[in-house]
Amino acid sequence: MTFMPPGEHLDGTTQECAHLHLLLACFRASPPPMRLPEVTGRPLPEVLATGIIDPDVFHTGYGIMAARYEQLGICALLPLERVWAGTCSAARHGTARGYGGFHHPAQGYRHVQMDAAVTVFGDLTGQTPVSPQAAALDLVRSYAHDCLHYATFRRYRLTDRGEIARVQYGINFRQPDGRTYSAPDIPGDGPTRNLGIVMEGATDAEATAIARQTAQSCGIIGTDVEAGLVFADVTGTVTAGRIEAALLLDHPYARSLGRFGSTVTLRYRALLSELSVSPVDAHSQIVAAMISGDLAPLEAWLDARHGPGSFTRMFRAPTCGAEPGLVR
Repeated sequence: MTFMPPGEHLDGTTQECAHLHLLLACFRASPPPMRLPEVTGRPLPEVLATGIIDPDVFHTGYGIMAARYEQLGICALLPLERVWAGTCSAARHGTARGYGGFHHPAQGYRHVQMDAAVTVFGDLTGQTPVSPQAAALDLVRSYAHDCLHYATFRRYRLTDRGEIARVQYGINFRQPDGRTYSAPDIPGDGPTRNLGIVMEGATDAEATAIARQTAQSCGIIGTDVEAGLVFADVTGTVTAGRIEAALLLDHPYARSLGRFGSTVTLRYRALLSELSVSPVDAHSQIVAAMISGDLAPLEAWLDARHGPGSFTRMFRAPTCGAEPGLVR
């Protein structure tokens, strides 16, 4: 195993690149165990064999995912054995860490380690039975999401202290000292201007589209998934009204869903609508640039619709111009 995901590049001298490769390989030498606080689990292939997750639904989603990502030019998916799946929690029933799924705290992909942690959707404390179909559909979304993170272009270089610095991730840039190209979003509504949110929104739009197609192929309509709210979230059909309502529910998972929806999903949708009369076209341009790491086609597309220098004008932090030596 080379320990180099698709689209990963190392910058520097031959010696620096060799050192970077060695550092990354040390982090990636063995798959998880990855541990989430108060959660126990096993590598995903072992969990798939237990019946906790409906294997037919997951494998249907896997096939849809593989075909879609091949269309996008992705040559490999995150190996299943590098995904750790949490199946039970010692947290108190009704708390955020006691309920699993895409919005569980701290789960997700780790780029330096090249592995991911997910949790089985539903009550992890054993108080309420988990729905195998719902768990499988949520897992399809989580795994598709992490596979696109795995395949997104990234560039590393050594810092002055000999540490790993990720200086480019998709369409986003960062100095070795941590300074970023775009600033955090201002709280509120409207289109996002933060490139991290742009890419998170684009990644989840792909993942939820795959989950939606999986649900259609398997005949799942959401009757077993928390009164339809989570089903709508997993399949990318959740509305602004339901997101706002989720923020008011007395359930930590619902509130986490609502926060993600308001800060990522809705603001990404607003950006797509702002960029083009065809949000699908705008999304396709963003995803292609994320995977290739080449911004020229996206910049040309934006310039043709919004004038020269649109990418910089929309996404560059106001302080960037005064900071010398930024990656971009």
